[in-house]
Amino acid sequence: MRLVYSDLREHSAARRTGLGWNRAILHRARGIWRVLHGRRSGPVRWREGEAALPRFARARKADPLRADGQGVRHITGVLLLFAISSLAAWSAGPEIIIQKRVSEVQLTLVATDLNDRPMDTLSPSDITVLEDGQPVPRFELRTAADLRLRIAIVIDLSDSTRKSWATVRTAVGQSLQDVMRPDDEVMVLAFNSRIELERWVKSPGELETALTDPGSGGLTALYDAIYQTCGRSIFAADGQPHRSALILFSDGEDDLSLHGLSDTTARAEMAGVAIYTVATHNPKKKMQGDVVLHDLAAATGGKDFVVKDTAQLEKALAEINGELRSSYLLYYRASEQPGVRTFRRVHVIPTQGGAHLRSREGYYTAP
Repeated sequence: MRLVYSDLREHSAARRTGLGWNRAILHRARGIWRVLHGRRSGPVRWREGEAALPRFARARKADPLRADGQGVRHITGVLLLFAISSLAAWSAGPEIIIQKRVSEVQLTLVATDLNDRPMDTLSPSDITVLEDGQPVPRFELRTAADLRLRIAIVIDLSDSTRKSWATVRTAVGQSLQDVMRPDDEVMVLAFNSRIELERWVKSPGELETALTDPGSGGLTALYDAIYQTCGRSIFAADGQPHRSALILFSDGEDDLSLHGLSDTTARAEMAGVAIYTVATHNPKKKMQGDVVLHDLAAATGGKDFVVKDTAQLEKALAEINGELRSSYLLYYRASEQPGVRTFRRVHVIPTQGGAHLRSREGYYTAP
């Protein structure tokens, strides 16, 4: 025992000037002490004359979770925060991914009474607006009587329509005289297999001059002509309120177009152009192109006419003029999902009898 004690004293003296006692030596000394003296609960009493061992501070038990208490607590807190953030992100994931964009929908609305005369006293309380079958809770309605007109007069040069050239030229000139104002924009186009004539008209007299000899007949690309006309600058969206219309003189037959009926109506709907069609033949005789002309007009909020003489043509043009100057603009806001282009069907229903409402069938959301 004295040999061990001497070794310990020498070793402790050599390390006393360091940073602290060597913890391994202390554990070793305690182990030797317990082997020699056993585990007694009370204090050890030495016999007289024997030198007592020095007191060693009790060694702290090693704790694997407490090797660096502050560091462990810090890491534990970071892991807990990460777990909570991950859970919150996972639970809120769908709301972050789905984004919606709010845009303004604008439709032209034509209101007529039971005698097919324009109504000039329509108010928001007189109508209900449905989008894809769901009511639109808030919308605005204003008259379009004072808006600028942007009109394209499109004439079919096919052989079946050339015989009515003189009548159409005179009647359209007179119609423009009645409806055209100084700030309105009018252009005239004539087509067969392609657009042969395209000219801006500053006054009604210029129209008759332009239509004196517009070109010859041949194959007809009706859909392509309408499609291209709806993309002209006259119908470009520039932020200025206006009323856009295309007045088509044709028999409705097509034998050359690259586009179809659905493409053409979609193009007109996106440009906000109402198509009015005029066919010159006996109304009692149904022609193959009449269905096409009706579909073009119905889808875009216009109207189709079949006339057999000058009197009926003048009456049809007067009705078109009346609608252009007495229609309404319907506004409301709708949400859209970015990147998705869909067609939304719109119905405008009168809340009381005695009114007939007409507008285009719907609109396409922006992709």
